Amino acid sequence: MTTLFLFGAGASYGSGLCLPGRPPLGSGLFQALQKQGGAAEIVSKELADLFIQDFEKGMDQFWESHNTRTTELLRDMARYFAQFRPYYGNCYKTLISALRKINPRPAIITTNYDLLIELAISEAGQLVTYGEYPAPANNFSVLKIHGSCNFLPNMEPRQISGISFDLSQSKGGSILGVGVRAARSAAEIIDFCDREDSIGPALALYSPSKQVLFCPEFVKAQQNLWLELAGKADQIYVIGLRVHRIDEHIWGVLAKSNANISYVGFEKDEFLTWSSEFNRKSDTVIAKTFAEALPLILRQVKNTSEGLPQDA
Repeated sequence: MTTLFLFGAGASYGSGLCLPGRPPLGSGLFQALQKQGGAAEIVSKELADLFIQDFEKGMDQFWESHNTRTTELLRDMARYFAQFRPYYGNCYKTLISALRKINPRPAIITTNYDLLIELAISEAGQLVTYGEYPAPANNFSVLKIHGSCNFLPNMEPRQISGISFDLSQSKGGSILGVGVRAARSAAEIIDFCDREDSIGPALALYSPSKQVLFCPEFVKAQQNLWLELAGKADQIYVIGLRVHRIDEHIWGVLAKSNANISYVGFEKDEFLTWSSEFNRKSDTVIAKTFAEALPLILRQVKNTSEGLPQDA
């Protein structure tokens, strides 16, 4: 049986104790970036308000009015998300501790830029494999379909420097297509962001386009494997990810999957309306929060691995 976990921002926000605090939802992200300084400081009050109201709309406007500073903003976002790590009792830590005993291990898919999942895996004495399933022994397969703060272009330091790029007239274009090295620490990410002035990490723009400016092929490979696995999965847990129909690479893929979807989030009615529209009779809402859902998820996954009914 193939089981997938698909995490969104609500999962990290609701995962429990994190240091130095929990990663924000989209509504709180821009204010956090402004406090950090950098590209977010230069925008008008009107654009800042738009970011706070709807980060994706704000990003679209930033792309049009401050396009040459988009790479700087991506570095600022990577620097910001690199700081978060799971603390005692965090839901990711509890989940990974349980999943390491399951065979085959579920694949983990996330839209989040942070490293809470990777750090939980590392603290459990396991390794992370990006873009491969099944993963080798003692590894977890992790797919970061919107990129990650630790996906850095595999280049010599400051190989490209003193250049700004204007892609405001480009639809779906990218700046740099090279391989990726996955940074292993927050310090390595921050060093990259402080050192480089012309390139950025492989992060999808937090906008409706989800355009990837750096190393797009690496992120696309993650998305392609997600598409493949969703088509084969028997069970998908969707945690902290609101229905956003414009994200066809997520909700279009889920709509076509034959898997049972167990949803965790506050938007019960939105999810059930979506599910009903696609005549998905086996989908269920199991809880509002990651913490509330975790005991049930652990029991279901354990029962499934032992060949028992989920509700046994």
